[in-house]
Amino acid sequence: GFTDFQRRVYEETRAIPPGEVRTYGEIARAIGNPGASRAVGNALGRNPACIVIPCHRVVGANGELGGFTGGLRWKRALLRLEGSDTP
Repeated sequence: GFTDFQRRVYEETRAIPPGEVRTYGEIARAIGNPGASRAVGNALGRNPACIVIPCHRVVGANGELGGFTGGLRWKRALLRLEGSDTP
């Protein structure tokens, strides 16, 4: 099972439309934990279903891709496939 925090992170992440991205901080603020950007990243790092819970749509505050279980090359490819202009 997931913790309540993980569940909220995953639900918020699932709501990001294809072609759009959110930052770890935006996810943290949206779930009511504005100082929890790193914890959001940790939760997404444990994401058991990377396509169902599209953690590739979450980026760093400066627009950098951040981490991704499948590797940054795959994250970049998924974002481009969805029409995102994220580098």
